[in-house]
Amino acid sequence: MAQVWALEKRKSSRFVSLLLKWHEENRRLFPWRANPDPYVVLLSEILLQRTPANRVAGFLPKFVEKFPNPESISRTNVQNLQLFLRPMGLKKRAAWLVKLMTEICERHDCKIPEQETELMKLPGVGLYTARAVMCFGFRKDVAIVDINVARVLSRVFGITRRKRPSEDTELWNFAAKLLPEKRATSYNEALLDFGMLVCKKQPLCDDCPLTHICNYYQSH
Repeated sequence: MAQVWALEKRKSSRFVSLLLKWHEENRRLFPWRANPDPYVVLLSEILLQRTPANRVAGFLPKFVEKFPNPESISRTNVQNLQLFLRPMGLKKRAAWLVKLMTEICERHDCKIPEQETELMKLPGVGLYTARAVMCFGFRKDVAIVDINVARVLSRVFGITRRKRPSEDTELWNFAAKLLPEKRATSYNEALLDFGMLVCKKQPLCDDCPLTHICNYYQSH
């Protein structure tokens, strides 16, 4: 990975600037972006797992109105939360949410922790979720890598991946080197949106502003 970085470093700033420019006109609007409170961000990340973003976006405001903070979830019972989540097909996450928010209240005075080590000690919180909360909820300059981000970086920079994104330490380190100082939140949003809207599994290369710097496009 270090070899790839050395070869591609000169185009990294171009990649970042083009991506941010594209995002100015193509940013997706979601409740967790309009209200990037750490609790709302963490809650949305739990609900978004294997669930389409637009579906969660339509449901989240009602959820936050009924359960506005970690304490409100920790004090409810699993059955009540299951009933509330059933229309979304997410009732199986009720027990997880109650356990998660109960632990936050017991160990962190009902406040979402902002340190990676503390976040990853919480039930069901992995590296991606922890970094997403740090970046979008606390505005910290940290990299995030999911399957969409991994696909964009791999294609543009010609990176061969042999591990799942969550386990690929080299890819996470590479992503961190691309972060624009004090603009990580906008940049990470742009990466996620670009991977969902343009650089999809079947990429829309005709609509892509990165083709002239993209290894995948040049080789295909």
